[in-house]
Amino acid sequence: MYDTCCGIDFGTTNSAISVINNDCPELINFHDKNTIPSAMFFPEGKITEPLFGNEAINQYINGEQGRFMRSLKRILGTDLMYLKTEVNGSCLSFEDIILRFIKYLKKTAENKTNRELKNVVLGRPVHFQDFAPEADKNAESLLRHIAINAGFKNVQFQYEPIAAAYAHEAKLNSEKLACVVDIGGGTSDFSIIRLNPKNSKKTDRKKDILANTGIRIGGNDFDRDLSIKCFMPELGYGTLLKPDEYTKQVLPVPSSPYVTLSEWSNINNLYTYREEKNITQIYKKAAVPEKVRGLYEIVKKEQGHVMLNQVEKTKIALSRKDMVETILSFLSYLPKIIINKKEFEKSIYKDVEKIIESLKECLQLAAIKDQAINLIVLTGGSSEIPYLKERIKSIFPAAELSEENKLASVAIGLSYDAARIYKND
Repeated sequence: MYDTCCGIDFGTTNSAISVINNDCPELINFHDKNTIPSAMFFPEGKITEPLFGNEAINQYINGEQGRFMRSLKRILGTDLMYLKTEVNGSCLSFEDIILRFIKYLKKTAENKTNRELKNVVLGRPVHFQDFAPEADKNAESLLRHIAINAGFKNVQFQYEPIAAAYAHEAKLNSEKLACVVDIGGGTSDFSIIRLNPKNSKKTDRKKDILANTGIRIGGNDFDRDLSIKCFMPELGYGTLLKPDEYTKQVLPVPSSPYVTLSEWSNINNLYTYREEKNITQIYKKAAVPEKVRGLYEIVKKEQGHVMLNQVEKTKIALSRKDMVETILSFLSYLPKIIINKKEFEKSIYKDVEKIIESLKECLQLAAIKDQAINLIVLTGGSSEIPYLKERIKSIFPAAELSEENKLASVAIGLSYDAARIYKND
């Protein structure tokens, strides 16, 4: 029945859940917001009572001791799916960690609606991993298993860009040939689909969907690009070590810790005895130790997520401003970093080009010309980046642009799909 189904958008950066009330989608609020950051924090000494979303972020940023995790969706389709990680002295599987987050979404929705949710449509990217069909299959299988263990009786999946299309379709007055562009935190996904409000309740929409493509590049990758290009040099990236005592050879400071520090899903890998020892040696051997000092402090104090959070804030600010000044106030020497919009655009150029290539591939698979598209549906937080938006719009100069409810449109569309699929259950 409608009152037992929902749609869940488990996102890399943000997540959302929507239910159907009186034939209309209703987003569940988390502290007065209809999305929740996909973040968890296990306070020191606890593994059974994690914090979620903004509460998790605030506790970590404010210096609370414990294990912070973010961008967990990016491990789906990778070998990390089958590994365990240490959380406050205990080993937890990533499956169990994601399960806790999905359970929290479900429980919150049930408490707010006073009903049990038995049926769900989960959003998924077109590809969890690029060019890896077996890994893609395994990722969906694991996510299905997690949803069932969270208490759902029936689990279906829908591509995230198609769900976003369904959310926009309900408000159309006539048929449109749409290109849906979903630029999320972990992936960029595209669909060419015929939208018509008269078809919104049809259970079989296969004939309306002309093509889907996707690539594993999104907002997290833009954070990494900006971090390595503009922030990591302030921490010693690109500098040299002292000449070798015997060979007099001069080598660059190893780049791997900086790359790890720039990846949301990998930061915790720096907080091991081996890595701390390695970075201590780099600090001691650095030709410019006052630069590498920042890297040393971040790893010693386990402030990697604080660092990358500053990078993300700068990225978001550069979508509105031509220049941003950032002071890394959590470091003892208070480095100041000034970045302009052109530097940011240059840092993400290669990844944007790959996204545009995947979008053009979707057009080719649909066997239509760009002039035939009369509606562009933009969704996902990273579609706010002006440079990326301009590149997309330039492909479809005559198309109308729809940007409504970017962060929650996928969840809304998933709940519409759930109502169609489970209407007789």
